[in-house]
Amino acid sequence: MKLARITDEVIGLVVTLSDGPHIVDIAKSVGVFAPYDPLSNGLLNGAFKDGGDWPSIIKHWAHLQWPLKRLALIAETCPDHPGLVIQPLVDRNLHGESSDPIVAIDITDMKPREERDPTGRRAMERQFVMPPQDAIEADSAATPETAHIIGFTRPNRDGSSKR
Repeated sequence: MKLARITDEVIGLVVTLSDGPHIVDIAKSVGVFAPYDPLSNGLLNGAFKDGGDWPSIIKHWAHLQWPLKRLALIAETCPDHPGLVIQPLVDRNLHGESSDPIVAIDITDMKPREERDPTGRRAMERQFVMPPQDAIEADSAATPETAHIIGFTRPNRDGSSKR
């Protein structure tokens, strides 16, 4: 996901359409969520109503990530949506002022290192690893004390064992 500064005060979302890259004015496009998704509308409106700034976007990325992905999906699948304010990126002169030279940020979402396992090796190791001997002994030691046998057979009226 790529965010870029549209003007000195406004940050937009860069999307790729069939006719090239475009930039979505996030603050003016939050209406695409109303009335169906007021949470996304509120999160993006709160973060970008004054144009947005890089430190607060990074700080609140965990909350802004999902609504921005949804906005990008809407822009890519339905660029003619009446609630979207979108314009070709070639029409924009992206430049940062001297006090804030950051023009764009490209954010790639990755799972934590512990969760990434592209080869499946860690999953196979977990599947075939033997449990520790202590755990086996503790489990077998606890079984006789806690095991109860419950009989579900009903005795005959005369007390015989015939069925």
